[in-house]
Amino acid sequence: MSLADIELTNLDTEPIFNDQIRHIDRSIHDHFPTVKSHLYLLDESGSYKRQQLSSDIGHEIQVLSKDASTITLLKSQKDYAGFKIRTSQIRDLLTEDEAGADWAIVSPVRFEESLVGMLLLLLPDGLELGDQEISSIDRYAQAIGLAFITARLLEKYQERCDQLTVMLEVNTHLNIAATKSDYLEEISRFGKYFIHFDRAVLVLHSEETPEYFTIDHIEGDSQGLQVGMSYPVFDTLVSKCIRSGKSFLYRQNEGVSEKGIYWEGDAEESPFAQVIGFPLGRMKEAPGALILESLNEAEISESEISIFEMISESLGVALTRFSLVERLANYATIDTLTHLYNIRALKQRFAEELARAGRYQNSLTVLFLDLDGFKSVNDSYGHLVGDYVLRETAHIIRERIRTSDIPGRYGGEEFVVIMVNSDAESCLASAERICNAIREHHFEMNDITIENRISIGLAEFPADGETMEALIQSADTAMYTAKRQGGDQVIKYQEGMAQKSDN
Repeated sequence: MSLADIELTNLDTEPIFNDQIRHIDRSIHDHFPTVKSHLYLLDESGSYKRQQLSSDIGHEIQVLSKDASTITLLKSQKDYAGFKIRTSQIRDLLTEDEAGADWAIVSPVRFEESLVGMLLLLLPDGLELGDQEISSIDRYAQAIGLAFITARLLEKYQERCDQLTVMLEVNTHLNIAATKSDYLEEISRFGKYFIHFDRAVLVLHSEETPEYFTIDHIEGDSQGLQVGMSYPVFDTLVSKCIRSGKSFLYRQNEGVSEKGIYWEGDAEESPFAQVIGFPLGRMKEAPGALILESLNEAEISESEISIFEMISESLGVALTRFSLVERLANYATIDTLTHLYNIRALKQRFAEELARAGRYQNSLTVLFLDLDGFKSVNDSYGHLVGDYVLRETAHIIRERIRTSDIPGRYGGEEFVVIMVNSDAESCLASAERICNAIREHHFEMNDITIENRISIGLAEFPADGETMEALIQSADTAMYTAKRQGGDQVIKYQEGMAQKSDN
């Protein structure tokens, strides 16, 4: 499709926005399949209108006034963060068949300092969501807010047919970009239609390291920069762009004294005569910025700046989506405390490796590990110290096995390591290293020093079991034999060992 082939006069932005909302809705229910969700967004009348989602067919509450109790409650939240609430407090939002739910998550859909909507998730009995999951829901709400504002901006520019003809193709291509690399290629291709530039640089500002921004992608000559380099968020042009959420235009010949573009003093050595920066979202502490650098100055209109601000916001929405998908994929497979595989993912990987070992007649060894006397740590010092011990133990285990091995938290203070392509004899050394490291490690927290020991049992495929259950049972039996013999040691399973239930 060429740019000239697009008819803008009859452009309807609603299907584009609805596709984005449906995509976000599917992502939510991929990771929280049992929740029921409702979405309300601000309309032109100042009320909040319900959007059609896959899980709320037949819901009767179509419109909320700006004075509705839940809207008032959201506006009173200073940090605009989502929260867990009893459904008895939001009965005006629920139908009779929804009244059975005890808890709900209410997450604000916002843009800058304005409340533009609300995402409501009803939790079925038995589903517990922690702070990390609520934070993820907030990110979905943020993505909805950015998509909502993007759609509003598209409507605003609908009268400018020469510009929006291009914007339709931009959004069409960007919305189907499957990866970040695809997205950046489209940004570069469309960006040059509006503003000539010789280098485009994507910098990201992570919530995990808010004091730094990082060079994530370079399109063009990378002279002076390198992907992966980080710079402090201080007083440079890029830093100000991120911190303020506002674009900037810098020209060398204007003689403006700046502390630098990326770092202090670099403007004096930069070969680029013109630099334009666009934040990835119109908000303070933006998630990054897109920087366009030109060797020669060029006239740039306000409309071109506005168009590229829209493109940069679309990039911000996409990066947020990619990040959410990655984080939620981790939530589905990674134990949030130890950052090892959780039991579900561990068993899935175990089944895959066991099938591979059987098919190719490879060796495979299972380690079952259990901290000795861990209950006394929790009883004496509390669960915060206990959690610290588990995190440190997981780190020690991970550091003393191969990258190809599969460590997981089996439950409580129990861990399992699947050692692929290795027999029990060759795995004994690794198990001994873990045992010695736990014994020698200083577990220190809040002026508390704890000595820990661990018992480890080994079982080998197929000699000690041909199924997952049999191998885990054999390794568990060997581990309890080690405990019965005083703990702090490694024991290989032998036929006839007494199982835990025989104690």
